[in-house]
Amino acid sequence: MEAVSPVMPGSAGIEIVLGKDQPQYLPLPAVYLNNPCVPMLTRWRFSDAERAQIAAGADLVLTQLTFGEPFRPVHLQVSMPDEHPILLGE
Repeated sequence: MEAVSPVMPGSAGIEIVLGKDQPQYLPLPAVYLNNPCVPMLTRWRFSDAERAQIAAGADLVLTQLTFGEPFRPVHLQVSMPDEHPILLGE
């Protein structure tokens, strides 16, 4: 998977890039929202090989690093590149 921009349609002016100018990290386009339920959005695109694996029944695995802190909820969804993602709490 690869992090992609725009994170959502029309977000070019409000996107930031986490890890920018930090060679030890891959740049991560993100949008911080003024919404207490959804503070940050990122968008990921599957490679053709990953799409084939999913079509063949592979699962998507999410690893969340909590560093001993309480688990934070996540929301995964499928969205076409030109679609605005569903934002919980709106």
